[in-house]
Amino acid sequence: MSARFIPKEDIAACERWELGAIGEAAVRFDPNVRLPTAGEVQELQEQAVREGYAAGVAQVESQAARLAALLQGFAAARTRFEDLVAEDVLALALDIAGQIVRTALKVHPELVLPVVRESIRLLPSAQGDALLILNPLDAAIVEEQLAEEVHSGGWRVVADASVAAGGCRIETGAGEVDATLGKRWQRVIATLGVEHEWLG
Repeated sequence: MSARFIPKEDIAACERWELGAIGEAAVRFDPNVRLPTAGEVQELQEQAVREGYAAGVAQVESQAARLAALLQGFAAARTRFEDLVAEDVLALALDIAGQIVRTALKVHPELVLPVVRESIRLLPSAQGDALLILNPLDAAIVEEQLAEEVHSGGWRVVADASVAAGGCRIETGAGEVDATLGKRWQRVIATLGVEHEWLG
C-alpha cells in the first residue's frame, strides 16, 4: 500500500478540529443569524393558529357544500323513484280493478240492471224513438227483469254487440247518455288525474 503525502499548502486550508469532552455538545452559533424574540414567536404561533383555523373552516364549508349537494341529489332521486313506483302501483291497481270488474260482470251479469235504471232516470224518454242500446246478453237480462219499467217508459231495447257487457247507451230526441263501461271507467280514472284505457 503506497502512502499519500499531503502538500503543506493543502494543510493550511484545513480547519483544525478538536475532540470535545464526552457529554458536551459542540454548538456553534452563526453571529449573523438573528433569533426571534418571545413576542415574535408568540405572534407567529397565533398567526399559524389563525391560518390553520381559517383553512379548517374553509375545508369544512367545502365538504358541507358537497354533502348538501349529494343530499339534495339523493332527495331528488328518491322523489323520482317514489313517483315512478307510485305510477306503477296505480297502473297495477287499475289493471287489477279492471280484471275484477270484468270477472264480476261474467259471474253476475245482472250488475247491468242498476246502470240501466240510473241511465233512464238521467234522460227520461221523450216523444219519438227512445232507444236503450245494450250488449245482446245484457239486453236479454233487461227484457226479462226490467220489462215493465222499460216498456212503461216508452223505451225500446236494442241489442248491439259493439256495446261492452255491463253498460248501455241511451238515445232519445232530447239527448243521449253514454253509460258504457269504457266511458264510466274514463270518468272514474279522470278523478285520479291519470290515463288508463279500459280494455273490454
